[in-house]
Amino acid sequence: MSLREFIGDTEEKNVLSKAVSPDYELPALISKDETKPVVFEEVSGYPDCRVVSNLVSSRHMLAEALDTSKENIIDRISSSLDNQTECGIGEPMFEKIADKPDIKEHMPVPVFYKKKKRRYFASAMLVAEDPETEIQNVSFHRLMLQDKNRMVMRLVKRHLYDIYNKTEGDLKVAIIMGVHPAVEVAAATSYSPEMDEFELANSYMNGSLELAEVNGLKVPRDSEVVMFARIKKEEDEEGPFVDLSDTWDRIRKQPVVVVDELWMRKDPYIRILLPGKGEHKNLMGVPQEPRIYKIVKNTVPAVKNVVLTQGGCSWLHGVVQIEKRNEGDPKNAGMAALAAHPSMKKVTIVDEDIDPSDSVEVEWATATRMQPDKDILFIERAKGSSLDPSQDYENKLTTKWIVDATVPFDNKDPNEFKKARLPGKDLNLDDYR
Repeated sequence: MSLREFIGDTEEKNVLSKAVSPDYELPALISKDETKPVVFEEVSGYPDCRVVSNLVSSRHMLAEALDTSKENIIDRISSSLDNQTECGIGEPMFEKIADKPDIKEHMPVPVFYKKKKRRYFASAMLVAEDPETEIQNVSFHRLMLQDKNRMVMRLVKRHLYDIYNKTEGDLKVAIIMGVHPAVEVAAATSYSPEMDEFELANSYMNGSLELAEVNGLKVPRDSEVVMFARIKKEEDEEGPFVDLSDTWDRIRKQPVVVVDELWMRKDPYIRILLPGKGEHKNLMGVPQEPRIYKIVKNTVPAVKNVVLTQGGCSWLHGVVQIEKRNEGDPKNAGMAALAAHPSMKKVTIVDEDIDPSDSVEVEWATATRMQPDKDILFIERAKGSSLDPSQDYENKLTTKWIVDATVPFDNKDPNEFKKARLPGKDLNLDDYR
Protein backbone atom coordinates (compact mmCIF):
# COMPACT_ATOMS: atom_id res chain seq x y z
CA MET A 1 0.00 0.00 0.00
CA SER A 2 1.30 3.46 -0.92
CA LEU A 3 1.03 6.75 0.95
CA ARG A 4 -1.66 7.79 -1.54
CA GLU A 5 -3.74 4.70 -0.78
CA PHE A 6 -3.32 5.23 2.96
CA ILE A 7 -4.54 8.83 2.64
CA GLY A 8 -7.43 7.71 0.44
CA ASP A 9 -8.50 5.05 2.94
CA THR A 10 -8.44 7.51 5.85
CA GLU A 11 -12.00 8.73 6.28
CA GLU A 12 -11.37 11.45 8.85
CA LYS A 13 -8.93 14.03 7.57
CA ASN A 14 -8.67 17.78 7.09
CA VAL A 15 -8.42 18.65 3.39
CA LEU A 16 -7.51 22.32 2.83
CA SER A 17 -7.99 23.69 -0.69
CA LYS A 18 -6.93 27.32 -0.20
CA ALA A 19 -3.30 28.10 -1.10
CA VAL A 20 -0.94 28.44 1.88
CA SER A 21 2.60 29.73 2.26
CA PRO A 22 5.15 27.00 3.12
CA ASP A 23 6.83 29.35 5.61
CA TYR A 24 5.13 29.76 9.01
CA GLU A 25 1.55 29.50 7.68
CA LEU A 26 1.66 25.84 6.66
CA PRO A 27 3.34 24.64 9.90
CA ALA A 28 0.95 26.74 12.00
CA LEU A 29 -2.08 25.19 10.29
CA ILE A 30 -0.70 21.68 10.78
CA SER A 31 -0.48 22.35 14.51
CA LYS A 32 -4.12 23.50 14.78
CA ASP A 33 -5.54 19.96 14.80
CA GLU A 34 -3.22 17.02 15.41
CA THR A 35 -6.09 14.58 15.92
CA LYS A 36 -6.38 13.72 12.22
CA PRO A 37 -4.30 13.85 9.01
CA VAL A 38 -4.19 17.09 7.06
CA VAL A 39 -3.79 17.48 3.29
CA PHE A 40 -2.87 20.81 1.68
CA GLU A 41 -3.99 20.77 -1.94
CA GLU A 42 -2.38 24.12 -2.85
CA VAL A 43 1.01 25.40 -1.67
CA SER A 44 2.01 28.86 -2.87
CA GLY A 45 4.80 28.69 -5.43
CA TYR A 46 4.43 24.94 -5.97
CA PRO A 47 1.51 24.27 -8.31
CA ASP A 48 2.45 20.61 -8.81
CA CYS A 49 2.96 19.72 -5.13
CA ARG A 50 0.62 18.76 -2.33
CA VAL A 51 1.58 18.50 1.34
CA VAL A 52 0.47 15.90 3.88
CA SER A 53 1.06 15.83 7.64
CA ASN A 54 -0.25 14.45 10.95
CA LEU A 55 -0.42 10.85 9.69
CA VAL A 56 0.75 9.35 13.01
CA SER A 57 0.33 12.25 15.44
CA SER A 58 -1.93 10.19 17.75
CA ARG A 59 -1.59 6.63 19.01
CA HIS A 60 -4.90 5.79 17.33
CA MET A 61 -3.58 6.84 13.90
CA LEU A 62 -0.25 5.14 14.51
CA ALA A 63 -2.14 1.94 15.33
CA GLU A 64 -4.07 2.26 12.05
CA ALA A 65 -0.78 2.52 10.16
CA LEU A 66 0.37 -0.72 11.81
CA ASP A 67 -2.98 -2.44 11.20
CA THR A 68 -3.69 -2.95 14.89
CA SER A 69 -5.38 -1.28 17.89
CA LYS A 70 -3.68 1.25 20.14
CA GLU A 71 -3.79 -1.28 23.02
CA ASN A 72 -1.83 -3.81 20.93
CA ILE A 73 0.89 -1.58 19.46
CA ILE A 74 3.65 -3.24 21.50
CA ASP A 75 2.53 -6.75 20.51
CA ARG A 76 2.31 -5.70 16.85
CA ILE A 77 5.81 -4.22 16.81
CA SER A 78 7.28 -7.15 18.74
CA SER A 79 5.72 -9.81 16.53
CA SER A 80 6.82 -7.98 13.37
CA LEU A 81 10.38 -7.70 14.68
CA ASP A 82 10.36 -11.50 15.04
CA ASN A 83 8.70 -12.13 11.67
CA GLN A 84 10.20 -9.78 9.09
CA THR A 85 9.28 -10.56 5.49
CA GLU A 86 11.19 -10.07 2.25
CA CYS A 87 9.90 -7.31 -0.02
CA GLY A 88 8.83 -7.69 -3.62
CA ILE A 89 10.67 -5.87 -6.41
CA GLY A 90 9.08 -3.71 -9.10
CA GLU A 91 9.61 -0.76 -11.38
CA PRO A 92 9.86 2.73 -9.82
CA MET A 93 6.76 4.93 -9.92
CA PHE A 94 8.92 8.05 -9.63
CA GLU A 95 11.05 9.62 -12.35
CA LYS A 96 14.12 11.81 -12.52
CA ILE A 97 13.33 15.53 -12.35
CA ALA A 98 16.77 17.13 -12.20
CA ASP A 99 20.51 16.61 -11.76
CA LYS A 100 22.19 18.75 -9.08
CA PRO A 101 18.79 20.29 -8.32
CA ASP A 102 17.98 23.54 -6.65
CA ILE A 103 15.81 21.69 -4.12
CA LYS A 104 13.72 24.65 -3.03
CA GLU A 105 12.66 25.30 -6.64
CA HIS A 106 11.03 21.88 -6.88
CA MET A 107 9.37 21.44 -3.47
CA PRO A 108 8.67 23.39 -0.30
CA VAL A 109 11.26 23.25 2.46
CA PRO A 110 9.45 25.01 5.31
CA VAL A 111 10.65 27.55 7.81
CA PHE A 112 8.87 26.40 10.97
CA TYR A 113 9.74 29.02 13.57
CA LYS A 114 10.41 32.74 13.19
CA LYS A 115 12.97 32.86 16.01
CA LYS A 116 15.51 30.85 14.01
CA LYS A 117 14.87 30.95 10.27
CA ARG A 118 16.17 27.54 9.29
CA ARG A 119 14.75 25.44 6.43
CA TYR A 120 14.43 21.79 7.41
CA PHE A 121 13.27 18.43 6.20
CA ALA A 122 12.22 16.65 9.40
CA SER A 123 10.58 13.76 7.49
CA ALA A 124 13.67 12.57 5.61
CA MET A 125 14.77 8.93 5.82
CA LEU A 126 18.21 7.98 4.55
CA VAL A 127 18.95 4.63 2.92
CA ALA A 128 22.54 3.34 2.84
CA GLU A 129 24.18 -0.05 2.39
CA ASP A 130 26.59 -1.41 4.98
CA PRO A 131 29.77 -2.23 3.00
CA GLU A 132 30.58 -5.20 5.25
CA THR A 133 27.19 -6.91 5.59
CA GLU A 134 25.55 -5.52 2.40
CA ILE A 135 22.41 -4.94 4.52
CA GLN A 136 20.63 -1.65 3.92
CA ASN A 137 19.98 0.69 6.81
CA VAL A 138 16.95 3.00 6.79
CA SER A 139 16.80 5.74 9.43
CA PHE A 140 15.45 9.22 10.10
CA HIS A 141 17.87 12.15 9.96
CA ARG A 142 16.88 15.78 9.91
CA LEU A 143 18.32 17.81 7.02
CA MET A 144 18.93 21.56 7.10
CA LEU A 145 18.95 23.18 3.66
CA GLN A 146 21.96 25.42 3.16
CA ASP A 147 21.93 26.27 -0.52
CA LYS A 148 20.47 24.70 -3.67
CA ASN A 149 21.54 21.02 -3.46
CA ARG A 150 23.63 21.31 -0.30
CA MET A 151 22.31 20.30 3.13
CA VAL A 152 23.70 19.53 6.59
CA MET A 153 22.40 16.48 8.43
CA ARG A 154 22.19 15.46 12.08
CA LEU A 155 24.10 12.17 12.31
CA VAL A 156 23.62 10.47 15.68
CA LYS A 157 25.83 7.55 16.76
CA ARG A 158 23.78 4.68 15.44
CA HIS A 159 23.99 2.34 12.43
CA LEU A 160 24.32 4.98 9.70
CA TYR A 161 27.05 6.68 11.73
CA ASP A 162 28.99 3.38 11.74
CA ILE A 163 28.47 2.90 8.00
CA TYR A 164 29.66 6.46 7.35
CA ASN A 165 32.81 5.98 9.42
CA LYS A 166 33.87 2.73 7.75
CA THR A 167 33.30 4.10 4.23
CA GLU A 168 36.24 5.67 2.43
CA GLY A 169 35.31 8.91 0.74
CA ASP A 170 31.70 9.99 0.23
CA LEU A 171 28.88 7.69 1.33
CA LYS A 172 26.17 7.26 -1.32
CA VAL A 173 22.65 7.42 0.08
CA ALA A 174 19.03 7.70 -1.04
CA ILE A 175 16.82 10.20 0.77
CA ILE A 176 13.16 9.18 0.71
CA MET A 177 10.02 11.09 1.72
CA GLY A 178 6.35 10.31 1.21
CA VAL A 179 5.85 6.60 1.94
CA HIS A 180 3.31 4.54 3.85
CA PRO A 181 3.63 5.53 7.54
CA ALA A 182 4.44 1.92 8.49
CA VAL A 183 7.75 2.43 6.66
CA GLU A 184 8.33 5.52 8.82
CA VAL A 185 7.72 3.54 12.02
CA ALA A 186 10.18 0.89 10.86
CA ALA A 187 12.79 3.51 9.98
CA ALA A 188 12.43 4.99 13.47
CA THR A 189 13.14 1.62 15.11
CA SER A 190 16.67 1.12 16.46
CA TYR A 191 16.94 -2.62 16.97
CA SER A 192 19.96 -4.30 15.41
CA PRO A 193 22.50 -3.48 12.66
CA GLU A 194 21.48 -6.78 11.05
CA MET A 195 17.85 -5.70 10.72
CA ASP A 196 16.46 -4.63 7.34
CA GLU A 197 13.95 -1.88 8.14
CA PHE A 198 12.11 -2.38 4.83
CA GLU A 199 11.48 -6.03 5.73
CA LEU A 200 10.15 -4.91 9.12
CA ALA A 201 7.85 -2.43 7.36
CA ASN A 202 6.71 -5.17 4.99
CA SER A 203 5.64 -7.24 7.98
CA TYR A 204 3.61 -4.29 9.30
CA MET A 205 2.04 -3.94 5.84
CA ASN A 206 1.18 -7.65 5.56
CA GLY A 207 3.53 -8.23 2.64
CA SER A 208 2.41 -5.37 0.39
CA LEU A 209 5.65 -3.29 0.32
CA GLU A 210 7.50 -3.36 -3.01
CA LEU A 211 10.93 -1.87 -3.66
CA ALA A 212 12.66 -0.58 -6.77
CA GLU A 213 16.43 -0.71 -7.29
CA VAL A 214 17.81 2.59 -8.60
CA ASN A 215 21.45 3.70 -8.57
CA GLY A 216 22.44 0.62 -6.58
CA LEU A 217 20.00 1.20 -3.69
CA LYS A 218 16.56 -0.26 -3.02
CA VAL A 219 13.78 2.14 -2.04
CA PRO A 220 9.96 1.86 -1.95
CA ARG A 221 8.81 1.93 -5.57
CA ASP A 222 5.90 4.24 -4.70
CA SER A 223 7.99 6.85 -2.83
CA GLU A 224 6.77 10.37 -3.53
CA VAL A 225 10.28 11.91 -3.39
CA VAL A 226 13.70 10.27 -3.74
CA MET A 227 16.98 12.17 -3.70
CA PHE A 228 20.22 10.39 -4.49
CA ALA A 229 23.00 12.07 -2.57
CA ARG A 230 26.42 11.80 -0.95
CA ILE A 231 27.34 12.31 2.70
CA LYS A 232 30.71 14.00 2.47
CA LYS A 233 33.72 13.87 4.80
CA GLU A 234 33.13 17.55 5.41
CA GLU A 235 31.32 19.25 8.26
CA ASP A 236 29.42 22.48 8.71
CA GLU A 237 27.18 24.05 11.33
CA GLU A 238 23.79 22.38 11.79
CA GLY A 239 20.98 23.88 13.85
CA PRO A 240 19.48 25.09 15.97
CA PHE A 241 16.53 22.70 15.62
CA VAL A 242 13.43 22.31 17.78
CA ASP A 243 13.77 18.84 19.29
CA LEU A 244 11.39 16.47 21.11
CA SER A 245 11.33 18.70 24.18
CA ASP A 246 9.82 21.59 22.16
CA THR A 247 12.96 23.54 23.03
CA TRP A 248 15.88 24.58 20.83
CA ASP A 249 18.62 22.03 20.31
CA ARG A 250 22.16 23.39 20.12
CA ILE A 251 24.29 24.10 17.04
CA ARG A 252 26.79 21.36 16.14
CA LYS A 253 29.33 20.58 13.46
CA GLN A 254 27.72 17.87 11.32
CA PRO A 255 28.29 16.18 7.93
CA VAL A 256 27.44 17.93 4.67
CA VAL A 257 25.07 16.20 2.21
CA VAL A 258 25.16 16.99 -1.52
CA VAL A 259 22.18 15.95 -3.64
CA ASP A 260 23.11 14.72 -7.13
CA GLU A 261 19.67 13.65 -8.45
CA LEU A 262 16.06 14.47 -7.63
CA TRP A 263 13.32 11.97 -8.52
CA MET A 264 9.59 12.53 -7.88
CA ARG A 265 6.19 11.10 -8.66
CA LYS A 266 3.78 13.15 -10.74
CA ASP A 267 1.96 15.70 -8.53
CA PRO A 268 3.85 14.49 -5.46
CA TYR A 269 2.76 14.58 -1.85
CA ILE A 270 5.48 16.33 0.13
CA ARG A 271 5.63 14.80 3.60
CA ILE A 272 6.04 17.34 6.41
CA LEU A 273 6.73 16.52 10.07
CA LEU A 274 6.46 19.29 12.66
CA PRO A 275 9.55 19.28 14.88
CA GLY A 276 8.69 18.73 18.53
CA LYS A 277 5.01 17.92 17.87
CA GLY A 278 2.90 14.77 17.94
CA GLU A 279 4.31 12.88 14.96
CA HIS A 280 7.90 13.63 15.90
CA LYS A 281 7.25 12.40 19.44
CA ASN A 282 5.42 9.23 18.40
CA LEU A 283 8.00 8.22 15.83
CA MET A 284 10.80 8.68 18.36
CA GLY A 285 9.07 7.22 21.41
CA VAL A 286 6.74 4.41 20.38
CA PRO A 287 9.46 2.17 18.82
CA GLN A 288 11.25 2.25 22.20
CA GLU A 289 8.27 0.86 24.10
CA PRO A 290 8.59 -2.86 23.14
CA ARG A 291 12.19 -2.89 24.38
CA ILE A 292 11.17 -1.30 27.71
CA TYR A 293 8.24 -3.74 27.98
CA LYS A 294 10.49 -6.75 27.41
CA ILE A 295 12.99 -5.71 30.08
CA VAL A 296 10.27 -4.84 32.62
CA LYS A 297 8.62 -8.22 31.96
CA ASN A 298 11.82 -9.97 33.02
CA THR A 299 11.41 -8.31 36.43
CA VAL A 300 7.61 -8.10 36.77
CA PRO A 301 6.00 -10.76 34.52
CA ALA A 302 2.54 -9.27 35.05
CA VAL A 303 3.33 -6.08 33.08
CA LYS A 304 0.52 -5.22 30.66
CA ASN A 305 1.60 -2.15 28.70
CA VAL A 306 4.21 0.62 28.46
CA VAL A 307 3.72 4.13 27.09
CA LEU A 308 6.20 6.97 26.68
CA THR A 309 3.90 9.95 27.13
CA GLN A 310 3.65 12.88 24.74
CA GLY A 311 3.52 15.27 27.69
CA GLY A 312 6.87 13.82 28.69
CA CYS A 313 8.24 14.40 25.18
CA SER A 314 7.71 10.68 24.37
CA TRP A 315 11.19 10.27 25.80
CA LEU A 316 11.54 11.61 29.36
CA HIS A 317 8.32 10.35 31.06
CA GLY A 318 6.70 6.93 30.87
CA VAL A 319 3.77 4.97 32.28
CA VAL A 320 3.88 1.23 33.02
CA GLN A 321 0.63 -0.70 33.44
CA ILE A 322 0.80 -3.83 35.59
CA GLU A 323 -1.36 -6.45 37.24
CA LYS A 324 -0.23 -5.86 40.81
CA ARG A 325 0.39 -9.17 42.59
CA ASN A 326 2.79 -8.04 45.32
CA GLU A 327 3.20 -4.76 47.19
CA GLY A 328 6.73 -4.26 45.86
CA ASP A 329 5.89 -4.87 42.18
CA PRO A 330 5.38 -1.20 41.22
CA LYS A 331 8.80 -0.05 42.41
CA ASN A 332 10.51 -3.06 40.80
CA ALA A 333 8.72 -2.32 37.54
CA GLY A 334 9.74 1.33 37.77
CA MET A 335 13.42 0.55 38.34
CA ALA A 336 13.43 -1.89 35.43
CA ALA A 337 11.80 0.70 33.15
CA LEU A 338 14.38 3.37 34.05
CA ALA A 339 17.18 0.88 33.37
CA ALA A 340 15.62 -0.13 30.03
CA HIS A 341 15.36 3.47 28.79
CA PRO A 342 18.14 5.51 30.47
CA SER A 343 16.79 8.78 29.04
CA MET A 344 13.59 8.40 31.06
CA LYS A 345 13.38 10.68 34.10
CA LYS A 346 9.98 9.79 35.56
CA VAL A 347 7.96 6.57 35.42
CA THR A 348 4.44 6.17 36.80
CA ILE A 349 3.08 2.70 37.60
CA VAL A 350 -0.68 2.15 37.21
CA ASP A 351 -3.18 -0.69 37.57
CA GLU A 352 -4.93 -2.60 34.78
CA ASP A 353 -8.02 -0.38 34.88
CA ILE A 354 -6.02 2.73 33.92
CA ASP A 355 -5.26 3.46 30.24
CA PRO A 356 -1.54 4.38 30.29
CA SER A 357 -1.93 6.44 27.10
CA ASP A 358 -4.66 8.62 28.65
CA SER A 359 -3.00 11.43 30.60
CA VAL A 360 -6.27 12.30 32.40
CA GLU A 361 -6.67 8.73 33.69
CA VAL A 362 -3.04 8.57 34.78
CA GLU A 363 -3.33 11.85 36.66
CA TRP A 364 -6.58 10.62 38.26
CA ALA A 365 -4.79 7.48 39.48
CA THR A 366 -1.95 9.62 40.83
CA ALA A 367 -4.44 11.90 42.62
CA THR A 368 -6.54 9.15 44.20
CA ARG A 369 -4.16 6.19 44.73
CA MET A 370 -0.81 7.74 45.65
CA GLN A 371 0.68 9.30 48.80
CA PRO A 372 4.00 11.11 48.12
CA ASP A 373 5.70 10.16 51.39
CA LYS A 374 5.50 6.42 50.70
CA ASP A 375 4.75 6.06 46.99
CA ILE A 376 7.52 8.15 45.40
CA LEU A 377 11.08 6.89 45.08
CA PHE A 378 13.88 9.31 44.09
CA ILE A 379 17.10 8.18 42.42
CA GLU A 380 19.58 11.03 42.69
CA ARG A 381 22.51 11.94 40.42
CA ALA A 382 21.75 9.50 37.62
CA LYS A 383 22.76 9.82 33.97
CA GLY A 384 20.13 11.89 32.21
CA SER A 385 19.09 12.80 28.68
CA SER A 386 20.63 15.57 26.60
CA LEU A 387 17.06 16.51 25.63
CA ASP A 388 16.28 17.60 29.20
CA PRO A 389 17.13 21.31 29.57
CA SER A 390 16.69 21.10 33.37
CA GLN A 391 19.47 18.60 33.99
CA ASP A 392 22.87 19.42 35.47
CA TYR A 393 24.64 20.12 32.17
CA GLU A 394 28.12 20.30 33.66
CA ASN A 395 27.95 16.74 34.99
CA LYS A 396 25.11 15.48 32.72
CA LEU A 397 23.21 14.23 35.80
CA THR A 398 19.56 14.32 36.87
CA THR A 399 17.26 13.00 39.59
CA LYS A 400 14.89 10.27 38.44
CA TRP A 401 11.67 9.27 40.18
CA ILE A 402 9.22 6.41 40.36
CA VAL A 403 5.56 7.13 41.19
CA ASP A 404 3.49 4.22 42.47
CA ALA A 405 -0.10 5.14 41.50
CA THR A 406 -1.53 1.67 42.13
CA VAL A 407 -4.21 0.67 44.62
CA PRO A 408 -2.59 -0.28 47.96
CA PHE A 409 -2.99 -3.89 49.04
CA ASP A 410 -4.11 -2.97 52.56
CA ASN A 411 -7.31 -1.19 51.49
CA LYS A 412 -10.38 -2.33 53.41
CA ASP A 413 -12.99 -1.78 50.67
CA PRO A 414 -12.11 -3.12 47.18
CA ASN A 415 -14.44 -0.56 45.59
CA GLU A 416 -12.96 2.40 47.47
CA PHE A 417 -10.44 3.13 44.70
CA LYS A 418 -12.65 2.23 41.72
CA LYS A 419 -14.33 4.75 39.45
CA ALA A 420 -18.11 4.84 39.56
CA ARG A 421 -19.41 3.79 36.14
CA LEU A 422 -22.67 4.94 34.57
CA PRO A 423 -24.84 2.23 33.00
CA GLY A 424 -25.66 2.22 29.30
CA LYS A 425 -22.11 2.25 27.88
CA ASP A 426 -23.46 0.76 24.63
CA LEU A 427 -25.88 3.63 24.05
CA ASN A 428 -25.10 5.77 21.01
CA LEU A 429 -26.13 9.42 20.66
CA ASP A 430 -26.62 8.97 16.92
CA ASP A 431 -29.47 6.56 17.64
CA TYR A 432 -31.35 9.39 19.37
CA ARG A 433 -30.91 12.14 16.76
